[in-house]
Amino acid sequence: MATSRLAAHLPSLFGTSRRAVWRLSLVRRSLAAVALLLALQLTLGAARPPETSREPATASGPALTLPLAAPAGHLEPGDAAEVYLPGRADPVVTGARVLATPVTSGAVPTVEVTLAARDVGQLVQQMAADVGGRTGFVVVRDG
Repeated sequence: MATSRLAAHLPSLFGTSRRAVWRLSLVRRSLAAVALLLALQLTLGAARPPETSREPATASGPALTLPLAAPAGHLEPGDAAEVYLPGRADPVVTGARVLATPVTSGAVPTVEVTLAARDVGQLVQQMAADVGGRTGFVVVRDG
């Protein structure tokens, strides 16, 4: 019987006995089955279209980039949101839609939202009212 490389490296497991030959054939068959399953998995993964978890956000009005006064990591593109001023219970704007994930890498964290044209004036007035300090908004997911 010809010895294999595996038998040369592990003679106690895959030596010349009948049991060792049986183990070696079992290992070879297992490796072949794993190789076939891996090839099948890679083929199916390449043939499958990419997953899309959400519809892309569509702009239904003017888009604004708002400075944030509170973290908004919970927001995802396409979420309906309400815009508040810090310390106030009533929202400045309802029905806003988040266009992009909040950006926290700059000096001031920001989020891009789209809203109805009639709401732009209210937001700009609230930004102008706080001339002395830094204006920031709290954007909360609606619903």
